[in-house]
Amino acid sequence: MHTGVQWPQPRLHWPDGKLICCTFRVAYEAFRKSGRFKKTPKIPVNVSSLSHANYGGSVGAWRLMDIFERHKIHATIGANGLAVEKWPETIKAFHQAGHEICSHGMTNDHHMTDLTPDEQREEARACAEMIQRCTGTRPVGWVGPGNLVTAETLGVVAEEGYTWFGDAFDDDVPYIAEANGRKIVVIPKLNYANDWRAWSGGLGNGSTYFEGFKTSFDYVYQEALRGRPGAMDVIVHCELGSRPHLACAFEQMIAYAKQYSREVWIPTRQEQARYILEESGLEPEPYRPLD
Repeated sequence: MHTGVQWPQPRLHWPDGKLICCTFRVAYEAFRKSGRFKKTPKIPVNVSSLSHANYGGSVGAWRLMDIFERHKIHATIGANGLAVEKWPETIKAFHQAGHEICSHGMTNDHHMTDLTPDEQREEARACAEMIQRCTGTRPVGWVGPGNLVTAETLGVVAEEGYTWFGDAFDDDVPYIAEANGRKIVVIPKLNYANDWRAWSGGLGNGSTYFEGFKTSFDYVYQEALRGRPGAMDVIVHCELGSRPHLACAFEQMIAYAKQYSREVWIPTRQEQARYILEESGLEPEPYRPLD
């Protein structure tokens, strides 16, 4: 007789018996040479591409703030230091509305994989200081441009005082790592709902974006009903998914998750990490990225 696969006992349970933790994140990015649109190696500084990226600061951020306000949720805003410098009024507005501002590197033109460990430390420190000067609050979360990291990156950001790290892909739910003698929550990136993947050079549509979310949410929810609490993460880029043909889907995702308000927890990542560190009962795991 078939008795079914015996999953390992779930390590992580959400507060108040919630079945799913669902976070909503904004990638608020700025570029010095070229954004994502009309990319070409023939132009040293691509003005058209930068103009497209600047939509995020001039229009997109405000539309997203409006969506969050109308649905009464708080999001995590991953800001490049250059975005903070270019559009401080939007960063302050997000912060004052109760959203978390986390570090997303200094610009989206280069990655931690371009840097030595000491240069990575300066990058993590400079971005935190830029955000703190703007908002008065030091960020506790790190998500690097492109999610590109080296074996040293997690230890570097842990030593710099960050309490959560968003550049891993190795689990369905968060866990606690120990690196360089510091504990840090690793929140894996889940690409179930990523507007960059639905963007398709501007030819994508909200249906693709929403369906990726809904089918994943429904599957994770069914697993949770069978005893395996899960996680969802939605990411929207300020210059991409804030445009009407994708923003409609992003708003639809929020409404869909809120239908399950008794069973779904919608925190910022800072709130999520605080719960995991202080209340979840999880023990830290040694960080061995190259094993």
